[in-house]
Amino acid sequence: MRKIMILIVVGIAIPIGCASFLSYSRQSTNDIPFEKRKPLSLEKAIILSTKGPQLEPKFYEIMGKVRSQVENLSSLQNHCKDAIDMLRYEAESVGADALIDISCSPEKFSAQAFGTAIAFRNREEVLKVLTDIKAILE
Repeated sequence: MRKIMILIVVGIAIPIGCASFLSYSRQSTNDIPFEKRKPLSLEKAIILSTKGPQLEPKFYEIMGKVRSQVENLSSLQNHCKDAIDMLRYEAESVGADALIDISCSPEKFSAQAFGTAIAFRNREEVLKVLTDIKAILE
């Protein structure tokens, strides 16, 4: 009887896991005009947390807005983390140095994230300023 119960549980778990994997969807978009885009950089885009001090606008130029959405049948996953990772990927694909004003709207099986992509005027100077003001970077 015990073996039959184990087989039933495994028989149910495998299709649920496969359905969850197959229904995973991620997408990201941006509204950054072509003339503001920069060549891809080897540097990872920085995310400035809204929980800490913010960078003054004189140190950067706003490129545009980025959005992402992830969907998955598993409610055990951190959907906001995936959505923010997709935001970072989208920002990096247009040459942005960082993301500011990040927000995420989680739901049971999905999440949407929004942010603003920026380009630093002088990367070394900005990194020094971020260290000096003790900004929270992600």
